[in-house]
Amino acid sequence: MASTAQPEISSELEKKEVLAAGEEADNNPEEPVDGDEDGDDDGGDGDEGDVEEDVIVQIGATYSCKRQDGTYHEAEVVKTRMNKQAGREEFFVHYVGLNRRQNEWVDKTRLVIPKPVKEEQVDNSTDPETTEDGKSPLKRKSDDGAPEAKKVKVEVEMAPSTNSMMASGDFAEELTCLLCNELFKDPVMVECGHNFCRNCIDKAWNGQESFTCPDCKEVITDKRYTTNRALANLVKKTVGASAVLTPAKPAEKPKPAENCPEHDERLKLYCKDDGTLSCVICRDSLKHASHNFLPILDAVEVYKTELSAIVAPLEEALKVTEQLTSQQSEKVEQHKSNVSESRQHIESEFEKLRTFLKEREESLLEQLQEQGENLLKEMEINMVKLQENQDSIKQTITMANERMNDDDSISFLTGIKSFIDKCQEQQKDVMVAGNTLLSKDLCRGTFNGPIQYSLWKQMKSFIVPYLSPMMLDPSTAHPNLILSDGLTSVKYGDTKLPLPDNPKRFSQCILVLGSQGFDSGRHYWEVDVGDKTAWDVGMASESSNRKGKIKLNPKNGYWAIWLRNGNAYKALESPSKSLILNCKPKRIGVYVDYEGGQISFYNADDMSAIYTFRAKFTEKLYPYLSPFLHDSGRNADPLRLVHN
Repeated sequence: MASTAQPEISSELEKKEVLAAGEEADNNPEEPVDGDEDGDDDGGDGDEGDVEEDVIVQIGATYSCKRQDGTYHEAEVVKTRMNKQAGREEFFVHYVGLNRRQNEWVDKTRLVIPKPVKEEQVDNSTDPETTEDGKSPLKRKSDDGAPEAKKVKVEVEMAPSTNSMMASGDFAEELTCLLCNELFKDPVMVECGHNFCRNCIDKAWNGQESFTCPDCKEVITDKRYTTNRALANLVKKTVGASAVLTPAKPAEKPKPAENCPEHDERLKLYCKDDGTLSCVICRDSLKHASHNFLPILDAVEVYKTELSAIVAPLEEALKVTEQLTSQQSEKVEQHKSNVSESRQHIESEFEKLRTFLKEREESLLEQLQEQGENLLKEMEINMVKLQENQDSIKQTITMANERMNDDDSISFLTGIKSFIDKCQEQQKDVMVAGNTLLSKDLCRGTFNGPIQYSLWKQMKSFIVPYLSPMMLDPSTAHPNLILSDGLTSVKYGDTKLPLPDNPKRFSQCILVLGSQGFDSGRHYWEVDVGDKTAWDVGMASESSNRKGKIKLNPKNGYWAIWLRNGNAYKALESPSKSLILNCKPKRIGVYVDYEGGQISFYNADDMSAIYTFRAKFTEKLYPYLSPFLHDSGRNADPLRLVHN
C-alpha cells in the first residue's frame, strides 16, 4: 500500500491524516530507508512516498511577493478568491509602503511562503545506541552497512506563535504610557527623557504653574516636549505584529438556494417591487398582487446596466478624490515648510535679545506651535477624510465589478436591489458632500514680521528700533495734493496746482510716492492716519502705471490696503478682500522683506497684523499714500509719515 498513489487531498484534515500515515510508514522497520545512495538526486518520486505539505496563506500576514516588473516587495494579503476559469486560488495583496493603486491579485506561485519548521527526532537517553525502553534504534545505511534511524517529521505549530505572542506582550509593556496605561498615542519626550502620550502630558500639566515629570518627579524648567517618532514607529510595528499573529479568516460566500423556500419551485422570476427572487406560484399569490416581474435573465441585464451607470460616475469621483488627496499632501508639506521657515525667522530675531527676551520668545513660539498644529490638524483630518472616501469608492467599485462578472444569475440577483440602493446612496453622498481641498496658512504677519520693532513698542526703554525716515516725492504727486512739513505730510486740495505733467506724476488717481525705494533688505515705516474716514497706504513698483484710471492690485504693481466710509477696510488683492479689525488704528505700519517676498501691514498702535501680501519682487518698490477726497470736510486731515 505504501507504493499506491495517494488520493487527491480535498481538505486540511485529510492532508494531516496522510502526513500521519507517512510518518507511521517511516517508523516501520520493514520499509526501505532513503533509497539507494547512488540513485539520481532529482528531488522527485522518492522511495518514501512523502506528501509535500500545502502551506496555507494567511489573510493579514505579510510575505515577499514577486511584482509584475520581476522585483520582490513585502506585501500584506488582504483577501482571497477562487478563480474558476484558471482553477486556482488567488490573493489580493497590498505592497507595504506603496500606493494602494498598485494593489493586485496574485496566485500562490508569486508569494515567497516560508516552509513550516520541522524538528528531528532527538534521542534523549544517555546511551546513544539504546532507547529508554532498551530497544536499539534503526541506523542509517553507511559505508559499513550499519543502519541509521530514519528522521521523523514533526510539525511545530504552537511554539513559534506562543513565543512571538509572549515576546510581543513583554515588548508592549515598554510601549505603554504611564498615565493612561495604554500603548502610546502620539508619544512625546519630556526634558528628563521619559515618554508620555501628548494628550496625557497636556492634561497632567494643565493649569499648573510649575511642571514635573509624572514618572521621576524631576522639575521641568519649561513646558516643552519633543515628538518621539522612533517610539511611535515601534508602537505601529508592535500593533501590526499582533494583528499578524491572529489573522482574520475570510467569510465564505454561501451559495444561494435555487428553489423557492415557500413553494419549493424553481426560482425563475424577479419581483421589481419587492426586489426578491420568485417562482411562478409566488407571482400568482396575493402577496405579490399587482407586482411587476421580470424573467431572471432579463432582470440581470436590466440591473447590470443600472449598476454600470452608477460605477462610471464613481470612477470619475475616485479620480477627483485621488487628485485632491495628492494636492492636499503637497499642501501639508508646504505648510510644514512654512512653519519651519517661520520658526527660523523667530529664533534668529530673538537671538539678538536672548538674555532679556527669553520669556517673550518662548511665548511667541508656543503661539506658532499651537496655530501651526491646529492648521496642520485640520488639513490632515481633511486628507484622512479624502483617503477614506477614496477607499470606500474603490471598495464599492470592486464589489460592483465582481457582481457584474458573476455568471450565476441567482447569485447576482440575490440582494442586488439593496446593493444598488447602497451604491446610489454613496453616489449621492459623494456628489452632495463633494471633496474639498483645504489650504491653511500661518499668519505670516505675526510670525515673520518685524519682531524686534514689535517688542520695542512694549519695551521702549531697552531697545532702539530702526524706523525708516520716509519723505514724499513731489514729482509723483497728483496736482490736487498738497505736500508740507518737509515733504512728510500730504492732504487733498480742492484746486489743482499748475504742475508740469512728467512721466512719474499721477494724472487721475490721487496718489503720491515716497522718495526712497527698496530693492533689497528688510524695511519698516509708519504713517499717521488719525481719525480719517478714507485713505490708501501701500507699496508700488517702479514701473507701475501713473496715468489715467488705475486698477490698484498686485498684477499692476500695487500692494496696498485702504479705508472707506470710516469702517470699511480692504486688502487690494484681485479681487479685493474685506478686512475685519478689532479696533480702528491711528497709525499704519508697513513691513517690506524684499528677498522674502513679503509686504505686511500692522496696526502700529499694538503691532497686531492686519494683512500680508506674498509676491516675488523683481524691481524697486516705493511707498505710496492717498489721503483721498475731503468727504464734505470729514476727511480733510492730512496723512503724516512717522519719523520717531
